[in-house]
Amino acid sequence: MTGQNRREFIQHSAGAAGLTSLMSVRSLLGMTPYVNERWHETFEKSDNQDAKGIIRTQDGNFVVASFSEYLGLGTWLVKFRPEGTKLWEQKFEAVDGVSTGVPWDIAEAGDGSLFVATDGEGWSVVKTTPDGEPVWLRDWLPEWDDVVDWDYPLQLAGTADGGCVVAGGIGRGEAHDDYDSMVAATHFGPDGDLVWQRAADIEHSNVRVLDITIDEDDDIHVASNAEFHFRADTFTTDSVMNQMNVNLFDDDQGVRYYGGKYTDAVRLRGGGYATSLTGAGGRCFDSEGTVIWNVKSHIGSQYRPNRGNSITLGQKDRVAVVGKIEDGGTRPGWIIVMDVEDGSVETVHRFRDTSNGEAYRKAQEVVGLDDGFAVAGLQSGDWYADTKLWVSSVGVKQDNTPDLLQTILGVGLAGAGGWAVKRWNSDEEPNEGGVETE
Repeated sequence: MTGQNRREFIQHSAGAAGLTSLMSVRSLLGMTPYVNERWHETFEKSDNQDAKGIIRTQDGNFVVASFSEYLGLGTWLVKFRPEGTKLWEQKFEAVDGVSTGVPWDIAEAGDGSLFVATDGEGWSVVKTTPDGEPVWLRDWLPEWDDVVDWDYPLQLAGTADGGCVVAGGIGRGEAHDDYDSMVAATHFGPDGDLVWQRAADIEHSNVRVLDITIDEDDDIHVASNAEFHFRADTFTTDSVMNQMNVNLFDDDQGVRYYGGKYTDAVRLRGGGYATSLTGAGGRCFDSEGTVIWNVKSHIGSQYRPNRGNSITLGQKDRVAVVGKIEDGGTRPGWIIVMDVEDGSVETVHRFRDTSNGEAYRKAQEVVGLDDGFAVAGLQSGDWYADTKLWVSSVGVKQDNTPDLLQTILGVGLAGAGGWAVKRWNSDEEPNEGGVETE
């Protein structure tokens, strides 16, 4: 199918007449997937904490990058097994006499070493051992002295030889109000030596780099959001090429722009991208920038805005987005699991502290595991309370209890013209709202 036909197919299938596609064979057999929280851990510190990055490592475990005001906004790394065992924990405020500050991303290289992008005394890259011990720190733009504007966050990718590539949005020029916007990338070798540094010029400011992927040819693909554009640029050893630059207001996109900005992206087989947005749900592009599917959600209520924070690929062609509900003083988190091929929503889950009904869990980061996802964020009781680092592992299971009435009608929490998952599996029933697909 073409992108336009596929969008229409999904949108029309979301209503009661479109039974056979989005209400899949699994649903017809009463095998609706649902999320099962297998374990969680909160770190009891009397200060503010939050997760800023999460990766799955080559040994099958995962590492969370966080910060803690207990350290004066120092860098904090914690490694877990999928079943919940904490393997190690490392904290550092400075490397080589330079403050590290808040980590914005984490990556693993081919030799098992870790890299953390931080914003201490300027933007920096820290290399650590596989156990999180700092090795060296580098300024991420060592060759340019005319950078007058920086747009967080930095994003990282490890290389096979133990080096890394780091990218971010910058402005180069004479002053803060007179500069050229760029997506900049720097390649460091295993010992911190500069391999190359280059940038792609862009027309719009406020550049947010979302993802870096290194392919089998060692080409580096950088996805970014600049105002209302989604971009993908390819950095090679001697050039920069633009793959796509999608204006979300173009009429030929065939979808309604919503949510403000993209918040994260993951590169797919074939060169396309799946993305999360400031509104809940997600959007998928093919390699030419055509929108393949577009999912919106009203989790809790269509009148309460949602924010998608992070997206990842999982097993069985699943993609997961985590985020939060902007609900007054609290921000309860959620996870949406979708089919990466067509965007059909398999399940939605809200995170709550079962021992404390007033506590909420804000889902910030997610990464795929062999049989589910690892999620990290923060937990707090109210708007003014201190926050605690919260880490959880969730599985996606099949519910074998048929619900033929909902399946046949194709109508759920979203009401007529839309559909919603059968089971929320949370500690409280959802308010009005649901998930719709365009």
